[in-house]
Amino acid sequence: MFRSISIYIVFFFVSFSVQVAAQIEPKPVAITINFLEMGNHKCDSAAVHLRNKDIKGANKLYEAAIKDYKKAVKEDPKSYSAFFRLAMAQTKTDDHKNAIKNFDIAVSIDTSVGATYRERGIAQLALGKSKEALADYNKAIDINFEDADAIYQRGLIYETGKDPQIAIDDYSRVIEIKPNYENAFMKRGIIYYNVKKDYVLAVNDFNRVLEINPDNNDGYLWRGKTKFKGEDFDGADKDLSRYIDMEPGNMDALITRGASRININNNSGAVEDFDEILKMDPKNIIAYMNRGVAKGGMKKFKEALLDLDKAIELKFDYSPAYINRAAVKFAAGDKKGACKDLAKADGLNNEKAYKLIQQYCNDTNR
Repeated sequence: MFRSISIYIVFFFVSFSVQVAAQIEPKPVAITINFLEMGNHKCDSAAVHLRNKDIKGANKLYEAAIKDYKKAVKEDPKSYSAFFRLAMAQTKTDDHKNAIKNFDIAVSIDTSVGATYRERGIAQLALGKSKEALADYNKAIDINFEDADAIYQRGLIYETGKDPQIAIDDYSRVIEIKPNYENAFMKRGIIYYNVKKDYVLAVNDFNRVLEINPDNNDGYLWRGKTKFKGEDFDGADKDLSRYIDMEPGNMDALITRGASRININNNSGAVEDFDEILKMDPKNIIAYMNRGVAKGGMKKFKEALLDLDKAIELKFDYSPAYINRAAVKFAAGDKKGACKDLAKADGLNNEKAYKLIQQYCNDTNR
């Protein structure tokens, strides 16, 4: 008799985008200095609203700052600071097209400031212009090879451009420059998880994320998923529970926690997780299949078979569901039915099914 648990985890890519306000001292222009100070105050106040998720309040302040900066550039058309700050405020209101125009003017006034290229690159990328963004990031790094923000942004382009090793190198360089650069650890850890399948390195990076910022909820999600892959099911359960407390409706987290709970014999807890998923998605095949496994572990064989039947009804060619239904049938004493299910899985080219047939269904094992 055996119990086979097939778990499928649904993955999603958390993107992070960082826009770091450049630390550029405004050039001393007497005509515009009042406008710049007013704009700075409004931008700072807007940032506070954004942190409180008050987007309307933030946008109102940014728009007021933009008006001030527009007055400033009219009064002094050669003010680098006025054009740069105008462009920065425009990026905050997602007016990237006009922001790029003003970054262009700022560059024409002073070509030596790397931050201008970096921030223009961010605006370019927001418009889907990855080649232009990459050129800007490279220019910023040429000017200042320790511009961690530009290197980080370049890593994002390499990552989405399917050059994960180059992205890892960039994120690693960022960490060398700024050892507490939270997002660089996060992004590198995600590549280790998704691409390299190196769960030890991934956990190490997510550990650093949470050391730097214990309130980073996504850090708990990714560390929990990684611990699951590394078969630290108890640790995965704890991390994912922490995440779910803050994001109760995340199906990815619920599926992974439910799978973890099966593996630590908390089958009732797993059933609760899969119940929650099915409330949100009544046709979730994975939830039906794994809830069936959990109910089988509770020896509720009739209920388990109903769930596994439903999974197969939704996807008749899903071989893991046949293997798990076979496991429940074996546990319930229906060896003949179990072997039929294994034969169906074998017919769907599931390698595990063939081995299980040889082990449990040949005449010598009867």
